[in-house]
Amino acid sequence: MINLSTAQLLTRYKRWADQTFFASLATLAPEELDRQRVGPMKTMMATLNHMYVVDRIWQAHLLGREHGFTSRQAMPYPELAELWRAQQEVNDWYVDWAAGQTEGALAKPIDFAFVSGNRGTMTAGAMLLHVVNHGSYHRGWLVQIYFEIPAMPPMTDLSVYLTEASPEPLASNC
Repeated sequence: MINLSTAQLLTRYKRWADQTFFASLATLAPEELDRQRVGPMKTMMATLNHMYVVDRIWQAHLLGREHGFTSRQAMPYPELAELWRAQQEVNDWYVDWAAGQTEGALAKPIDFAFVSGNRGTMTAGAMLLHVVNHGSYHRGWLVQIYFEIPAMPPMTDLSVYLTEASPEPLASNC
């Protein structure tokens, strides 16, 4: 489903996209981060915390341990600076994790439980794809809020990373 070089690329991309987004968020008026909005997650901070919590949940699945969250809507970090520190830690973990994998490890099925209690099985590579895709999806939600503010959102597309921001050349087998 996913090869090793793609897994490594995607974890570096996710780390860069989050860094780019958090740097931009820090330039907004602080009240914008907690302003009530329409949608299932009412604030930018709630959305960012959700993204972080989901990253930690899937990290635990990859490690074969319990994550301890009872809700994907938990708000462990109400302040942007402390959330950013925590997000950097989990992003670095994913980059290091991908660097230590093999093709076989990425293809290994892992049994897990969703927060709801429902059971599932996915490969490690598919779990990683979900984590990266989930972050991109919710950054898209946040971009919409930028336009409501109004403010110019950061550009965090994979194509921008690959052509302008990536410090490493693209592997030929990605």
